[in-house]
Amino acid sequence: MIEMKTQVTPGKTPEKITVSMIDQDLKNGVSKSEMAIKYGIKPWEVDEMFKHPFLKGRRPSRKKALSFTFVDDITDEQVEAYNENNPPVEEIDPNQITLHDAIDNAIETVKEAREEILETEKAVIDILSPTQFETPEETLLKAAANTVDDLHQAVEKSGGEIVSTDDDEEELKMDDDTFEL
Repeated sequence: MIEMKTQVTPGKTPEKITVSMIDQDLKNGVSKSEMAIKYGIKPWEVDEMFKHPFLKGRRPSRKKALSFTFVDDITDEQVEAYNENNPPVEEIDPNQITLHDAIDNAIETVKEAREEILETEKAVIDILSPTQFETPEETLLKAAANTVDDLHQAVEKSGGEIVSTDDDEEELKMDDDTFEL
């Protein structure tokens, strides 16, 4: 049975007021101002009590009394029969999306991000690259020429001499097997 709020009568200040006493008052619907009257204390003292972590932010329960006695006369069998004939209807959130929709959205987002990355990459390449591109063959020929030039310089620094013949091979000749420094 629901215990209803009764009229608060002014009382004598008790020696101890416990958190559980205040909790019960809140459950019974007693407001802060009514607690001040009930316990014969000042409103600021009630405010001090409500700084306790268990009471902080709590409000009194608001229970309304029925003007009649309401009796439950339904048996468990009747409840079961009703539940069998009337399965619960699941409420669908209108903002809810299906798993397939979520996957499709994720795929679309990834595609858009990929396109943006490719566009950015192209823009960076255009900024950093020369306006004219070499063919792969031209790049290889330049690399080969640079390698040959580097070999010639290395031989000359070591004191050797490069002799070209009509054959496909180049020979390296050394003067008296000595090196100039």
